[in-house]
Amino acid sequence: MPKPSKPTTKAPTVLDLFCGAGGMSLGFQNAGCEILGGIDKNPHAIRTHHRNFPNCQLKLDAQSIESITDLSELGLQPGEVDILIGGPPCQVFSVVGKGKMRSLGKDIENDLRNFLYEDFIRFIEYYKPSFFVIENVNYLHSHWIFPILIEDLEKGLHKKDGDYPGYNVSSKILVASDYGVPQIRKRLFIVGRRQDLNLDFKFPEPNTASPISVGEAIEDLPQLEPKCLSLKTKNTAPKQVDSATDYKCGPQSEYQKLMRSQSDTTVMNHLCRAHNDKDLYIFSIMPQGGKYKNIPDELKRYSDQIFEDKYRRLESHKPSWTLTAHMQKDCLAYIHPTQTRSISVREAARLQSFPDRFVFDAPMTRMFELVGNSVPPLLAEAIAKPIVEQVQAYHASF
Repeated sequence: MPKPSKPTTKAPTVLDLFCGAGGMSLGFQNAGCEILGGIDKNPHAIRTHHRNFPNCQLKLDAQSIESITDLSELGLQPGEVDILIGGPPCQVFSVVGKGKMRSLGKDIENDLRNFLYEDFIRFIEYYKPSFFVIENVNYLHSHWIFPILIEDLEKGLHKKDGDYPGYNVSSKILVASDYGVPQIRKRLFIVGRRQDLNLDFKFPEPNTASPISVGEAIEDLPQLEPKCLSLKTKNTAPKQVDSATDYKCGPQSEYQKLMRSQSDTTVMNHLCRAHNDKDLYIFSIMPQGGKYKNIPDELKRYSDQIFEDKYRRLESHKPSWTLTAHMQKDCLAYIHPTQTRSISVREAARLQSFPDRFVFDAPMTRMFELVGNSVPPLLAEAIAKPIVEQVQAYHASF
């Protein structure tokens, strides 16, 4: 007599707000979730998300979350979204962002980007997910708006309506290198679980034993020749998203094997910026770990008191420092540890833990922006795994 088949475990469903390229989506997908769709106003981000998550139920054009006023028109009904994830824009919470805004005479307290989380709550109110996850810069934790944000997430914005399920909210600053990402990147995660569903959540335990180094992450990628701007190479050239090159060698580390899983024999997005000949010379004499303040004075064009790390060379045997969207401007703070150039899009993606099969669909400078703004997928996966277990256990109880 044949054995009865095991019931299929339902994949928890995920909707990604402010999705960017899809780092959070990928992490949750790898943890066993079904990605329903992503919402973002950046057309390059949306095109990249569509390309890498082709089976999404919801495929919207690029649009701001504020413009979606009637959530019923999205076609997803309350109860269909198990987990709501997202990273509301963080410029006003970051040190760099606040400094830049003050220099421009902007009113930080009344900047509307402080309150985009209210649209996130609007989606919570409508879908009533079992869990939600918000990622943001670690500085948000000390921002004046943080306690207001937490209270609003716990109780909802329309507290008198009685239609908000209420959430138990936990928050913690995690370091990406503790979760298999070759980058010292501190980020704040806020996790909410519905109070009425008897769900549990604990942040994943860090592994601080031996962080993945830059060399372990990128040394198998093809060597690239330095590009000089004096040869009229333009960093704003049309996108070369589909250009592919052969790997330099087979994978030399477990991390490289992971990044190359499900990928072809060639690698895409391995494109680097062009620099002027003076910068290339500076790169050539900088030691690994060297900074702008350490180069000879006669080569400095900026104050080394203000721009002490404007130029910075990565170290092969250590994790990278934090990658940022500023890479779209010049990449001078991310000089390759052994080659006379700044890092490529694919190398930046590796340092964020994007696998090689993940393709960024944008002009090169915008690729760097997408990578720098992303949540590292391995970090997102670590957050997702305990949540997936809880949601699946809840579904199985019915």
